[in-house]
Amino acid sequence: MKRTTLFLAASAMFVVAACKDEPPPVKPAPPAAKPAPPPAPKQAVDGGAKPLGMMEKYAIWKAKKEADEKLAAENAAAEKARLIKFDKSKLPKHLAMLAFEKKTRKALDQAAEKLNGKLDAADQLKKLAVSQRKTIDAQGAALRAMDPKGGNSYIGTDHDVVLNLLANDYPDAILDFFEGKTKPLAEIRAEMDKREKKMESWLNEVKKSK
Repeated sequence: MKRTTLFLAASAMFVVAACKDEPPPVKPAPPAAKPAPPPAPKQAVDGGAKPLGMMEKYAIWKAKKEADEKLAAENAAAEKARLIKFDKSKLPKHLAMLAFEKKTRKALDQAAEKLNGKLDAADQLKKLAVSQRKTIDAQGAALRAMDPKGGNSYIGTDHDVVLNLLANDYPDAILDFFEGKTKPLAEIRAEMDKREKKMESWLNEVKKSK
């Protein structure tokens, strides 16, 4: 009996000692706190900006339209002043070129009236056109020398078109006219009339400019 008691006591002491040697249990770390949500935006006292009414929208549109038109007008005025300045510096050349174009056209028109109905009308007109070609080409070269890059003269394109018509299309249209085809000649004459009128009007404005 005593041995049994001593054994039990010894066993109890061993268990207690073993429990003291074991490390204490590790407690799990508490979960990380969730970040607080961002504060809700404050509402305006009056409930936010009110939508624009029709009159307010129209006023904004009108102001923008007027500003755009004013800017466009200023740009157009500046461009016109630039063109006038350039063409005024070349005014004698412009006038001489326009005079040449009118003279050359008149010679072709007179030939058309004089030769119409004659047997050798086509041959005579072709000879006239060939004789004019050299001087027309010279005028074209003078035009390119006057404005090498282009875009500086308001009537540079008009000169170019008229010279090309005089060299090629106009004589051909007169030949068609001799054969009874009147439409090509009427169309070319209308085009040349329009461009000559434009050049005359512009050069008169250039002359009067300060």
